[in-house]
Amino acid sequence: ASGPYVTYITMLRLVTLALALVGASAFTPVSKPVARVAPMQVAVEDMAGVQNPVGLFDPMGLATSGNDETLLWFRAAELKHSRVTMLATAGWLVNSAGVFFPGDLTHGTKFSDLGSKPLEAWAAVPFAGKFQILLFAGCVEFFSEVSSRGRRR
Repeated sequence: ASGPYVTYITMLRLVTLALALVGASAFTPVSKPVARVAPMQVAVEDMAGVQNPVGLFDPMGLATSGNDETLLWFRAAELKHSRVTMLATAGWLVNSAGVFFPGDLTHGTKFSDLGSKPLEAWAAVPFAGKFQILLFAGCVEFFSEVSSRGRRR
């Protein structure tokens, strides 16, 4: 099969891959060392993100549940989870557009066989595949926490 449609699909896949690689740079650590500065003693109500008319939105009281280091950890976790959410949304949209990874997910199951409806595609992923995804995410989280603790000391 050839023609303008195949060229269009190939170009769409390459653009999607390029965007995915660019987005992955948000998860890479800073390459140069950063000087450690003690956390500033700032009242929670004066921190960035507090906006009118709501003011401080903290229904669970997490901002006052620990010390300054705990609050900084909460803020870093919020940024990390926001980035993961943005990447997941991009994956959802790409899958909905009918763009798939080339090759097989497992022996006899191609990525394209999963379909372009993300919830149905997730349901069609074998248990071992779901386990690998969650294990990988857990390892990334664990090792990022271990390495950040070493930098804090």
